[in-house]
Amino acid sequence: MTKYSDYNKYERIPVKKLVSKRDIGIEAFELENGYLMLEATFLDPYHLIRLNLQIDPKTRTIMTAKSEFANHPHEMCSKVAIKAKLLIGLKIERGITKQIMSKIGGGEGCVHLRELAIDTINFAATALIGYNEGFGLMSRDFNILDEHEKYQLSKGLLKNTCCIYNEKE
Repeated sequence: MTKYSDYNKYERIPVKKLVSKRDIGIEAFELENGYLMLEATFLDPYHLIRLNLQIDPKTRTIMTAKSEFANHPHEMCSKVAIKAKLLIGLKIERGITKQIMSKIGGGEGCVHLRELAIDTINFAATALIGYNEGFGLMSRDFNILDEHEKYQLSKGLLKNTCCIYNEKE
């Protein structure tokens, strides 16, 4: 009989050396005015970018947006921070990723600010699931529903976003 340890004796574990790391962190807060505020950071050896968004959950509209480039490799990078204001007025709905890319990405924008904004908006969309059905932001009451109930309440918002919500035509 072959022992588990016999399987590993021929496998060579590669030697690895960490050369870099990138972290994106996002925190969500409910403000006293009912808005959803997201504070996001993008951190790697060359960058520390912060993004702050406030969203009206009733309309799913970005009400305020600002960014700060606290650490950046080029002098010009910090001048792109103002582009975050172009997110104001966007609605969290289908097509927002393309709108973000056109407003703050590309040759006039910043790939890292774009990436941070898209991740932040995706997280905001998650926090808003169930909101229109009377559940609060990131509602525990919504999260403890059984799988079928959660699916029924969220299928319209999440249509074709993953294999669970795939609607084959």
